[in-house]
Amino acid sequence: MSAFIENLGLRPLNTGEPAMARALENVGLVELGLITHSVEHTNFSLGISVFS
Repeated sequence: MSAFIENLGLRPLNTGEPAMARALENVGLVELGLITHSVEHTNFSLGISVFS
C-alpha cells in the first residue's frame, strides 16, 4: 500500500494500529460533513503535526 501512496507523489504515514486509522478516517468524514452542510463558511480544519 505504501508503494501506491508514493506513486501518487505523497509520503505514507504509519498511524499505528487499525483503530487509529479508523479514528482518523472518521475525523476526516466529520470535517467533510461540517464543510458540506454548513450554512455559511466553516472555519474548521484538521491539523496534523508529524514529528520526525
